[in-house]
Amino acid sequence: MTMPKKQTRATQLARQIQAVTGLPYTTCLKMCEPTEDSWGRLARALQAEGLTETADCLLAADAVTTEAGTWLDAGNEVEQLFDGTDHARVKRTYAACEEAAGAALSRAGFETYSDTPDAEAYHAAFLALSKAGALLDGRALARAALDIFVDDPMWCSDVIRTRGRAPFSYDTAVGLTGPETSVAVAARRAACAMARAAAVRFSGDEEWYEAAGIMVEAIWHASEAAGLPPLEGYPNCRDHLEHFMDGVIPNR
Repeated sequence: MTMPKKQTRATQLARQIQAVTGLPYTTCLKMCEPTEDSWGRLARALQAEGLTETADCLLAADAVTTEAGTWLDAGNEVEQLFDGTDHARVKRTYAACEEAAGAALSRAGFETYSDTPDAEAYHAAFLALSKAGALLDGRALARAALDIFVDDPMWCSDVIRTRGRAPFSYDTAVGLTGPETSVAVAARRAACAMARAAAVRFSGDEEWYEAAGIMVEAIWHASEAAGLPPLEGYPNCRDHLEHFMDGVIPNR
């Protein structure tokens, strides 16, 4: 008797999506094919430096958010295919996909509409920059951390001040030490900037913009730590720097 092959998580999810949406299995499987995103690259860089626990937590969060995102992608696919011909199907299917996405997040302890998963990715980026600040050449680790940051200072402001599922403190930034190389110094400055941004309270627009400016500072220094021109590939951060910070990164 031939034993059935164990299904991968991708094939299991593809079958579940097919059952809910009625889309062809090959279409569903393509949606579920694993790819390495910025979270995965950071996890790999953390593993290389021995920060395995942080890497494992990041990979677990990445798997959950990817599954939720795949469900929403499937709902969008149905909408694109049938919105003009079967609106009832689109409405029904999209609601089911939203429910499945929410269930995936809920099982992992995430709220459906929150920045908590991204906040945990920022925790990992902070630890990566802290570690890079202790190395003679932590450019690879700093680059992986830099890639976590989205080119949207206001959104970064929200994420850095959002709590994760478990208690996390940025206070370790105070005691960071390491080589006086330009890369290490920049990495430590980036980590310290993240800590300052995280400490800005949620109150109003003034604090929102304050934390956004500090995150631009963090991304500037993270770019330097990665061996890249400051804010390269971050045009919105550059705009924020020019319009709200007088084009000046504080020297601290």
